[in-house]
Amino acid sequence: MVRKEKSAAVAFVESAERVEWVEVHLEDGRRLQGNVIRNPIRRTGSIVNAVDETRFDFPIDAVQAVRRVVDPRTTGLS
Repeated sequence: MVRKEKSAAVAFVESAERVEWVEVHLEDGRRLQGNVIRNPIRRTGSIVNAVDETRFDFPIDAVQAVRRVVDPRTTGLS
C-alpha cells in the first residue's frame, strides 16, 4: 500500500480543527478568524465566525498558514 504525503495546507487545516479559535491566512491575502470545519472529500474548508455570524468557504490548497488566536467570546471573562 502506498501512503500519500499530506500537503502543508492539509496539515494546517487538520490541526486547526482541534483548536477553538484560529486565524487562517489564504494565498490571496485574506485573514479569516473563527472555527474551522474541513471537508476532506471536496478538499475544502470553512471558517465559521460566531461573533460576526459569517461563514467563508475556501479550497484547502489556498491556505498559507494557520495560527491560534484568542477567542473573542471569552475575552474579559474571569
